[in-house]
Amino acid sequence: ILRRLFLLVFTLMIFALTAKATADAVELIGPKQPVGQGEVVRIVLKGATDGTEVIGFWRGQPLEFFRIDEDNYGSLVGIDLRLAPGTYPLKVEVSSPGNSPLTRRATLKVVDKDYGVQHLTLPKKMVTLDPATLARVKKEGAKFSRLWYKQNPRRYWRGNFVRPVPGKLNTPFGRRRILNGEPRSPHSGVDLRAAEGEPIRAVNHGKIVLVGDFYFHGKAVVIDHGWGLYSMYFHLSQLNVSKGDFVGKNAVIGLAGSTGRATGPHLHLGVRWRGARIDPSILLAPPEQIPSVPE
Repeated sequence: ILRRLFLLVFTLMIFALTAKATADAVELIGPKQPVGQGEVVRIVLKGATDGTEVIGFWRGQPLEFFRIDEDNYGSLVGIDLRLAPGTYPLKVEVSSPGNSPLTRRATLKVVDKDYGVQHLTLPKKMVTLDPATLARVKKEGAKFSRLWYKQNPRRYWRGNFVRPVPGKLNTPFGRRRILNGEPRSPHSGVDLRAAEGEPIRAVNHGKIVLVGDFYFHGKAVVIDHGWGLYSMYFHLSQLNVSKGDFVGKNAVIGLAGSTGRATGPHLHLGVRWRGARIDPSILLAPPEQIPSVPE
C-alpha cells in the first residue's frame, strides 16, 4: 500500500511539474509599443502546441487566433482611428487536453497619431444639412453600423491585397477636416485618383453585403472579407454587383465617379477590422509589410 501511495504521489508531482512547465512556456507577446490610432498590430502566443484552443478578448470583442507554426498562434488587433489614447487590457484564454486552463494578459498602449489637417470649402448645403437630409444621413449611417460587428467565421480573403485603382493617393487616412471653417470628423479612409468611368476592383475575395446610393457616400459597395474585415468603395458612377454576390480578387465591382458629397471623380476606399476604422494603406502596402495570416 505504501509503495502504491508513493507511486501515486510521485506521479502527481511529475504531472504538476509538467503542467507548470507547460504553463510557464505559454507566453503572450504583443507588438512594439506604443501603437497609434488607425494601425493594425499582431500579437503572438508562444508555446501553444497543436490541439490547443485559444480565444482572445480586446475591448469586449473576441479575437480570432490562427496558427503561425506548430508552437505559436497569432491574432490581429485593429486600433480605431477615434480610440482615446490610453492603456487597454488584452486577455487570452488557452485550453488543451490534460492541462489546466490558462489565462494570459497583456496591455496595449494607444497614443494619439497626428495625420495632419485638411481645409475644404464646399457649398453650404453640403455642410449644413436640413432636417430631412439629416434624418436620411442618420438612417443611412445605421445601415453601415449594423455591419461592422458581425463576425463572419469564414475567412474569404487570400494572399496579398490589390489596389482597387492604379491612381495615386489624393487624401490620406486620418486627416482632420475643416469644412468651411468648421471642424468635422477625420477622414476615415483614403481617396485615390480615378477618372470618371474607370473600373473599380475588389481588393480581395469576399461577399457583397451592402450596395446603395447614399447622401455622403454616393453609389457605394461594401465587401465582407470574413473574420470582421470589410472594405468600402464610395462615389461610384455605376454599380456592377448586387447584395449577396461573391466576388473574387480584382473583380470589377463598379466604375469610378463623383456621386454623393464629392468635388470630383475619385475613389474613397475605407476599411474596417472588427469595427475599428483602420488605415487602408496597410492593405495596399507591399506584402512583406502587412501583418499577415497563413493561407
